[in-house]
Amino acid sequence: MAESNLLQWTIILILIAVILSLTVLVQIVSSYTAAYQAAPLEIGTFVDTADFSVQENESYDRDVAKVQRLDDRIRLTRLLREIQKTGDDLREDINGMVFEEDTTKLKTTARLLWASKRSRLEDRVRRLDMLRMRFLVVYMGVVAASHTNTTPHEKHSLSPPPTPLPRTRDLEKSPVFKTPTRPVHPKGLMEGILNRPPLRSLTTQGLVNHPEPDTQPSRKGWAGVVQELQKSPRMHQRHASIERSMSKSFSKLP
Repeated sequence: MAESNLLQWTIILILIAVILSLTVLVQIVSSYTAAYQAAPLEIGTFVDTADFSVQENESYDRDVAKVQRLDDRIRLTRLLREIQKTGDDLREDINGMVFEEDTTKLKTTARLLWASKRSRLEDRVRRLDMLRMRFLVVYMGVVAASHTNTTPHEKHSLSPPPTPLPRTRDLEKSPVFKTPTRPVHPKGLMEGILNRPPLRSLTTQGLVNHPEPDTQPSRKGWAGVVQELQKSPRMHQRHASIERSMSKSFSKLP
């Protein structure tokens, strides 16, 4: 009775193990079958990624050549070499799976085992993308640092120097502008000038209408006018008053 029970449990366990094995086998076969069918399309994607990596490396070379600092250039060059190495490894793996280079026709073994081969290629592409992102981050940091360093220098060179403000000592030493003072005349001379009556305008017409004595010949022009002024009694009085005022002013001076 015990032996029959043990035999039954053994059969049951064997059946369960066979069922589980069949289930796992079916999943593996289905995954490989799906990979086999999708292999021609997916290999084309990996080939395009490898070709694009070569073109992008050329643009990275030009970007590194623009960097001026030696330390930054060496750092970017190392990252670029890693990117190129990873791209070359990806290209070698692809060339080992296809019949000819630059084609998408897979070999039979590579297509049957495409599920395992694909995971390896995906790891290569993932590492390549990570190195590209790292390169771009470092390059943008270098460009930003160089821009921040050159901008203040350009602003300083373009801005004119500020005009120096005058110091207090310079203001004290600078001469102060003084308005010129009018000369002071003697008091008597000023009174005589103020009391002098205004001169009347003399014209040649008035001198012509003025009667002259018949004993002297008539004079024409400014010579006659000067002679008449010299003989005028008012002129003699004015000269006398000016002389008196000037004599008084000089007598008052010390």
